[in-house]
Amino acid sequence: MKTILRVTILLVLGGLCAMPLAAQDAAMSAKPKAAKPKAQMAMPMPKPAPEMTKMIKMMAGSWTVTEKHDPNPMMPNDGTSKGTAVLTPGPGGMSLTEKYHSSGAMGSFTGFGTFWWDAKAQVYRGVWCDNMSPNGCDDSGSTKWEGDKLVGTMEGEMNGQKTMTRFTYSDFTPDSFVMTMEMGPDASKMQKAMTITYTKAAMADKKM
Repeated sequence: MKTILRVTILLVLGGLCAMPLAAQDAAMSAKPKAAKPKAQMAMPMPKPAPEMTKMIKMMAGSWTVTEKHDPNPMMPNDGTSKGTAVLTPGPGGMSLTEKYHSSGAMGSFTGFGTFWWDAKAQVYRGVWCDNMSPNGCDDSGSTKWEGDKLVGTMEGEMNGQKTMTRFTYSDFTPDSFVMTMEMGPDASKMQKAMTITYTKAAMADKKM
């Protein structure tokens, strides 16, 4: 009898000890699971600078081009050429690309360029590639607005001589604009080398 009584007491005590543990397990299981951390937010897409938006607004489109060449180191005799230019906004409107082709006084000319806004330097930058460049592609220098004109300068070499080139885009209308190129050994000795008139393709077709 004593043995049975002892076993019964031990079972009761064991049950009492187990009750708090069971309650603790139930409480833990009832706790809401910690929420998984949300996926990291995607990096916000950059927006075009106002200067880039302005350039695209003024120059993007399909154009016919008429070149008038003045005697210059690249072309001793004057002459004319005609062709086409397509200027297209780059990805996200963050740049402007140009595909250019003409034929005439300079033979067959094909070029491609990409231009963007350098916010740190506060100028437009660019790269220009064409079939007459010994390097294939060149840094197009820096360009900025001077009043209602877009003026760019770049330095290079021609026939072993240092050469500076200045490009001035002016006379902007919804249907046309003009690019004047000047060349010289430095900024004080520039001579006009070429004038290109861009005319909106649809307008040029109507005139024909």
